[in-house]
Amino acid sequence: MLGVKLFGAVALCGLLAIVDISQAFRTVCYYDGRALWRKDVVKVGAEELKPALSYCTHLVYGYAGIDDDKFKAKSLDPKLDLPESKDVKGGKGNFKSITALKKIYPSLTILLSVGGNADVEDPDKYLTALETPKSRTKFASTISEMAKENGFDGIDLAWQFPVVNEKKEKHTWGSFIHKVAKTVGITSKDSKEAEHKEQFTALVREVKGVLNANNCPYLSVSILPHVNSSVYFDFPGLQKYVDHFTLMTYDFRTPDRVPKLADHASPFKFVYADRLAWQNIESQVNKAIALKADRTKLVLGISTYGRTWKMDKDSGKSGAPPVNADGPGEEGTYTKTEGLLAYYEICPHLVESTAATTSLTLYRRVPDPSKNLGTYAFRLPKDDVKGIWISFEEPETAKQKATYVKQNNLGGIALMDLSLDDARGLCDANKYPILKAVKNIL
Repeated sequence: MLGVKLFGAVALCGLLAIVDISQAFRTVCYYDGRALWRKDVVKVGAEELKPALSYCTHLVYGYAGIDDDKFKAKSLDPKLDLPESKDVKGGKGNFKSITALKKIYPSLTILLSVGGNADVEDPDKYLTALETPKSRTKFASTISEMAKENGFDGIDLAWQFPVVNEKKEKHTWGSFIHKVAKTVGITSKDSKEAEHKEQFTALVREVKGVLNANNCPYLSVSILPHVNSSVYFDFPGLQKYVDHFTLMTYDFRTPDRVPKLADHASPFKFVYADRLAWQNIESQVNKAIALKADRTKLVLGISTYGRTWKMDKDSGKSGAPPVNADGPGEEGTYTKTEGLLAYYEICPHLVESTAATTSLTLYRRVPDPSKNLGTYAFRLPKDDVKGIWISFEEPETAKQKATYVKQNNLGGIALMDLSLDDARGLCDANKYPILKAVKNIL
């Protein structure tokens, strides 16, 4: 922390924000607005966010998208985001419900995120939108207007660039040789990478200019998982306009990308000599710094959920990764997504005992004393109950990553996202345990 506190008053889209510029580290809290549609105790809206927000420096609402022919910014779920009107029947008005939280938390910077792999209709439009001055201007003007109209303090560009393909790997693990599947559904290589890199810088420059003119000046850029930062991000050219970059350093291994091999999803570093060297946090941070990113603007993204795989009769008994798997784990009770469990769906079932490996309801938690790979948990298959293997973030591993940020003078930590942390205190009555663990370090 800096030795003295300096305060400045900045008008942000009609609201007065008191900015404490002594804040050395950012705690960037992403919130997927679709959590408002969840049922019962895991529904998360503005009211449920309140216990978290005193721990956040930034709140990022996801996600808006872009029109696929006119390149205007648009709501991806108008009934959720926009208020009741003749065009939106039953509108929840969640945009303004969230930005109204600034009245309670005036130092909180609230951003609207665009893309984030949530805009699934014709994702190639994110490249096409970069390619002409007209399309860039249309997007810049409409996203800035959307921010201004709804009271956001700025924009987060989680631009949907093509991702690096998963390669078939040869391993030294005996039965695993040749069993790693190729990626399914990963975007093909971009034939105009150099042009798109330059055009993205031009887009960022234009968005920043329009945001400044509309008094919504904050601009962040999120680098999504598996996007090659050297291909699309000119850090020296961008950081004149960008307040911080979020490195989404998680989901290195997922059941979608590698369905037949369960392994750590968000390792700090890899310890296996034959593993892809870039699939870890340390490598991604070092790469961005080598590309001349300002380390104080690099915010480390961590997940608040686990990636899951099915264990079967070929998975073995020890649970020690890498584990032969049979595709994504079954969907959670609340999140309803194969291959993913929210932290609140994992933590009530964790035990340290080996007896959990054959329990129908418990997972054996296995920590990582080396602090290199992360915690995992598993349950062996039994009778008609599928086995499961889970790589997940928890308060202890989140602390380790926050400590790394602090020791290396990075810009902070970003949580993806608040609604998948334990917002209701279902595990032990402690709400938002992963967020609190990060904030206790930073």
